Amino acid sequence: MGVLAGVYLTVHTPRYCTFEAAFEGKLASEVFRPVRDGLVAQGREVAAATLDVMVVNSCHLISTFPTVVDGTPRHQGVLTAQEAPELIHGVHYDYPGDYELAAALIARGKARGRQCVLANDIHYPLDYGTVSPLVCYLDRAQRLPMVPVSVCLANDLEECFAWGRYLAEVVRESGKRVGLAASGSLSHKLVRGPEKGPRPEDEEADHRFARMLAAGEYDALWRWLPEFAATAQPEMGGRHLAMMLGAIMESGQRFAARVHAYGPSSGSGNYVISLLAQE
Repeated sequence: MGVLAGVYLTVHTPRYCTFEAAFEGKLASEVFRPVRDGLVAQGREVAAATLDVMVVNSCHLISTFPTVVDGTPRHQGVLTAQEAPELIHGVHYDYPGDYELAAALIARGKARGRQCVLANDIHYPLDYGTVSPLVCYLDRAQRLPMVPVSVCLANDLEECFAWGRYLAEVVRESGKRVGLAASGSLSHKLVRGPEKGPRPEDEEADHRFARMLAAGEYDALWRWLPEFAATAQPEMGGRHLAMMLGAIMESGQRFAARVHAYGPSSGSGNYVISLLAQE
């Protein structure tokens, strides 16, 4: 039987995910230090989990109507971020994929009547929210197979939650140790000025979210998520958070939390949290 061995709320903002920041520790401001160091610690947790595959739900891998799951057997390319080419450019990546897991997830979605697409195309472009956290922190050796999953604009929180449940079901049947990375911020009311953090009330909401997640209050957190999404405006409406909670809750497992860091980026609030399955 497979297991959801780790769930990782992670960060992809360009100020943290440059080679200078990740490998040399050179940061534009010391306000970025806690999250950068937290991502390094999260990378150690990923390595210790001995995963067979990492599913990545990135807020920058965006689809309009179908949920797209990328089952390409090998993810190879050179990434320059469209939004920040001055910061993330010429990033080579070469990761194995997992067609079997991706195809099983799409089959489960179709069986439940969901609009979804299986990508198997070496030209399918990956985004910096998928690539950068892995290359810079979570799997620098580029050996861990990954399955990117889009955030879909037509999906509401309920449907994103359902996709998390489908993932947990497929993982259980897979015989594999699977990780899920939810790549995106909590509060996300962006302003110019990379060192700026959220408004005080949004920062407090972020901390409440993190406290509930770390305490294992998953049911209460899922019930509160629509309110949090409406007030704090998390990245992509909190779709990545809904999928994360769906996977956690459907797995039926308990997780030990490691709250690594919290920090700013252009008005957003960014938590780095690892949830490790209690096996």
